[in-house]
Amino acid sequence: MADENGQEEAIDRKVAYREKYKGVTDIAQLAREMARVQREKEAAENVLKEWNAEFDVLRLEVIPTACEDQGVEGMRVEGVGRLGLTADLYVSTKAGGKDDLFKWFRKNKLSDLIQEGVNSSTLKAWVKDRIKKGKPVPQELLNVTPFTRASITKG
Repeated sequence: MADENGQEEAIDRKVAYREKYKGVTDIAQLAREMARVQREKEAAENVLKEWNAEFDVLRLEVIPTACEDQGVEGMRVEGVGRLGLTADLYVSTKAGGKDDLFKWFRKNKLSDLIQEGVNSSTLKAWVKDRIKKGKPVPQELLNVTPFTRASITKG
């Protein structure tokens, strides 16, 4: 439902901009508008990069470290919601190891994971499941880096 609303909003925005520029035939004017929008877009993207950096430092470093130091696994924060720590993993195939990983999958009757490439989310879910069940993961073929991230859920 949220995706549908987002798509509808995007369509509505485009309709509004089509109306805004309807009948404008001065190409130089349109080019200046495009350049203005491009500058504003680039500025917004730079701001987003800053927010992403700060957000990542908070959720991947500062909050998990503070929680670990204080022995807090989760807490309710007034006006924010429930703060919790979630164990997670970065998973990727080691450089030059894709063919060997596919051989390992075939040997261990896991060919269903193989596509033109293994979807990174599928690979991550598979590794998390294997670790949870105590089953082996081909460490010589995969980079697996556990990390903890902070997340906020409403409620």
